[in-house]
Amino acid sequence: DDFRIILEEARTVCGEAALLAPGDPVPYIVELAVARGLKYTPEQFDQLWAKIIDRAPAHMGAHIAALHFHSERWHGSRKDADAFATAAAARAPQGSLLAALPLFAVYEHLPEVNLVQGFYQGQVVTKAVGGAMFAVHAARPDDPMLAHVRHLLVLFLVHMERWSEAMHQLVLIDGHVGALPWTAEPDPAAQYAVYRALAVAGYEANGGSPATLPQ
Repeated sequence: DDFRIILEEARTVCGEAALLAPGDPVPYIVELAVARGLKYTPEQFDQLWAKIIDRAPAHMGAHIAALHFHSERWHGSRKDADAFATAAAARAPQGSLLAALPLFAVYEHLPEVNLVQGFYQGQVVTKAVGGAMFAVHAARPDDPMLAHVRHLLVLFLVHMERWSEAMHQLVLIDGHVGALPWTAEPDPAAQYAVYRALAVAGYEANGGSPATLPQ
């Protein structure tokens, strides 16, 4: 079909770009989206991923794209995604955001929360949030993926009723809404505003004052 033809053409372009810049990971990272659409076999995906890791072993965007491939909604499972994210976090160099990847794996497989009481207080979420908190504290302030991790933390911290920590993240990202989880909704800004309001209300209800938060 037309979609497959477009993806095949994209794969060809990625290959041509890789030949022009052999050490550049970008053509291979772009091909990760092609891999999802063309349903690469595990062997094909592993060959592509090896080329990326060889050139950019700690590229957060590439790892998130690869995580999609391993997720249940694409060509893997919850177990595959968790294993991939955990392995990446374990080998994360100092200052890398890869320690936050397990939180993205949890987000990829969120249950119907109404059916899973206490999900956000469970060990899996608590551990993943802890890893992400460590990652944002250790990351470079100019890391382009830092805001993305902070936004995802806001969603989880609000559900966990960790109001003060949620507010701290909001102070650092307010005004930027072009990130998960908000971009998964029809109106990202409105969804962000809902969680921001919940965080402020929870913080104030527990004696906090947004006016006194450090900027």
